[in-house]
Amino acid sequence: MAVDEISTYLSPITVGFIAAYLGSRLALNKFKQEKLWDERRAIYKEIIEAFEELGHWSEYIRASHYCEPTIEVSVKFDEPLRTISKHSATGSLFLSEDFKIILEEANVKLMQTRFQINEESIPDMHSEQDQAEWLLTLSMEIKEVIDNYLPKLISIAKKEIQDET
Repeated sequence: MAVDEISTYLSPITVGFIAAYLGSRLALNKFKQEKLWDERRAIYKEIIEAFEELGHWSEYIRASHYCEPTIEVSVKFDEPLRTISKHSATGSLFLSEDFKIILEEANVKLMQTRFQINEESIPDMHSEQDQAEWLLTLSMEIKEVIDNYLPKLISIAKKEIQDET
């Protein structure tokens, strides 16, 4: 009789422990996936904002060169390039394969553009006008890269956000 009483209590307790364990494992896995997705979303936002900042810099340089009105704001060039380069190198950790490939292509194109314009224009920079022309050429080429790759990155990020929700 004692064995029957023990088995009547042991069976529900065992089932309860197993259910609690499985429930906690599922909740923990979901939590980890959500944290990973939050990190990925933050990186996507940072990268897209870096591209937008470069686009803003390019437009600011173009407008300044042609004496168009501009709003005096802090325009950055090196920081967005560093952000793009950093995430291009470490992208496989958090980014999707499609996003990473496009980001790496954009980073390579930005580096090639800067190198090419420096190689072509450095010998000709004797006056302020030559330097302004060099800066305008650089900004126009970077704007072209931004206009080509930013929509692709936004499209991939949107698709992944929709797939995740």
